Amino acid sequence: MAFKRVSQTLLPPRRWALKGYYGDGKSTFILAMQQPTLMIDADGRRHELKGNELYELSGEAADHRSVERIQDLLDANMPGSDIRTIAIDSVTSLIGVSIARAMLDNAADRNKNKNQAWVDKAEKMRLLQDAVTAHGTHVLWIWHLEDGQLNGKPQIRETLPETERERLYRSLNVSLRIVREEDRRGVLVEWSREGPSGMTIWDEEGHWKGVPERIEAALYGQEDGTGPTPFNAPADKRSGSGREDGAESGAKGELSFYSPAEALAWGVEQGAYPDAEAAQAAYDQLKVERGPRNAREMYRAWIELVQKPQRRRA
Repeated sequence: MAFKRVSQTLLPPRRWALKGYYGDGKSTFILAMQQPTLMIDADGRRHELKGNELYELSGEAADHRSVERIQDLLDANMPGSDIRTIAIDSVTSLIGVSIARAMLDNAADRNKNKNQAWVDKAEKMRLLQDAVTAHGTHVLWIWHLEDGQLNGKPQIRETLPETERERLYRSLNVSLRIVREEDRRGVLVEWSREGPSGMTIWDEEGHWKGVPERIEAALYGQEDGTGPTPFNAPADKRSGSGREDGAESGAKGELSFYSPAEALAWGVEQGAYPDAEAAQAAYDQLKVERGPRNAREMYRAWIELVQKPQRRRA
């Protein structure tokens, strides 16, 4: 047979998400990944990193913030290269531009079809995911945490919106968050597709040296460090994020939306409604029936309706 049997001891590629506060060392973590690394530098900070095997996507800053240019450059230059890891630092700067532009244009009535702006945003995210995962390398997605307030109470805000995080999960097998305890830092494994989660791997040597390998050892059972061993565990249990696969009402970090227009676009995108007009009619009817007290309750009810199999239609 010309085909090769899949190895039972082969580790999955590092399709990882990493989030943390400014100054936590997210960009430095890139240098601990397998090298050479190609950096898609949407934040414009690649020159701060010092690594002999760190490569840039392009010398043009604009190329690092255009999903279309990223795809073109990767397709043209990745085949035959020795790149082992692609790092996106940060995905917020790439997708956030589309979100901000859509919100501004809709607010100024520059878009005749306000739902289309959110559909375009979703397509950019899908294109970006497919572009960076198509070449068989490890991939590190980075975004930021910020302190904020909700109804007068302090909260931690992720700069990548929940809807985009949900879309990204199809391309991930691990989600990591940088944590600190007194004078040390580490990474919390918030969710793993194939292994356990909830453990913290501390940066004992500094500069994240050896941390990616120790994460894999914790996830896949490489206790003696001699090589990978099979690890079978229930998939799609997103421990640490307060939900399992999909969006659950009432969970911390639950799926939500910036506006009703984005909620409607999501309903169409999920295949529950054929167009924006049908989604709007269902949304309005649901609002009358449920009488939500606030936007969050309305979005929860909308998610529940869209995800009901008996209510979905082509």
